[in-house]
Amino acid sequence: MASHTYEEILRLTENFSEKYIIGYGASSTVYKCDLKSGKAIAVKRLYSQYNHSLREFETELETIGSIRHRNLVSLHGFSLSPHGNLLFYDYMENGSLWDILHGECRLLKPSTQNAFGCWASATNSLV
Repeated sequence: MASHTYEEILRLTENFSEKYIIGYGASSTVYKCDLKSGKAIAVKRLYSQYNHSLREFETELETIGSIRHRNLVSLHGFSLSPHGNLLFYDYMENGSLWDILHGECRLLKPSTQNAFGCWASATNSLV
């Protein structure tokens, strides 16, 4: 698994600036982080103020960390911190499946923006 420090990610995302946010969850925020190597990763920052955060973090490491499938984003590493634990995933350039299924079709090529074309492009991009 990849090894990145909390301080390194904090610096690269400019203290988790809003401009790097690519998604939200009930107990986390996801940021795009461009590493020094030029590779982009998605950093999921779990909020430490929730009592269930540690258990959620452990469960995600156990499940997602052990699954490898071509249609699932891969977990590459993690970082532990009193300020919030971090999970490192592949960055998805075209957004998530949720974005495509719930109207974020504008991320696709203009020629595919009718309802059927959007769905067809979305399903083809997953395969």
